Order: sequence, then C-alpha cells, then structure tokens
Amino acid sequence: MNRNDTIALAGTIAAIVIVPGLANGFLSQLGYPWVGSAVWALGYGLGVLFIWYQWIRPLNIHAPEGVGRADGDESAEE
Repeated sequence: MNRNDTIALAGTIAAIVIVPGLANGFLSQLGYPWVGSAVWALGYGLGVLFIWYQWIRPLNIHAPEGVGRADGDESAEE
C-alpha cells in the first residue's frame, strides 16, 4: 500500500466513522438526539455507497475465459 492509498483510506475512515460519530455526540449533548442519529446514519450510509463506488464497483470480477455453463445446462436459463 503506497502513501496515497494510506491517506485515502485514513480519510475515508474519518469521513465515514469519526466525523458522523462526533456530530452525533455533539448534537445529542445539545438535546437533539434524533438529529444526531440521523446525521450518523446518513454519514455511514453515504460512506458505504462511496466505498462501493470508489473501490468495489471498478473491480473486474468475472469468471476466467472459457469457464461457463456446461452445454445442455438449461436450468440456469429458466
């Protein structure tokens, strides 16, 4: 893992876990626990979407060439 990857990972963790968690804590202390929970859930949910979009979606996850259904295997088509 190079330096840029480490920085990106640390920034992502901060944006997904630490920032919404701190915002939740501060808003709860101010008397807005529902708003704090909503901010945390929104931050966490957007973080999951970001990780999917940035790192998981671009992966080329396919079967190797020549690997597939056997001839006559029509059960998967139904």
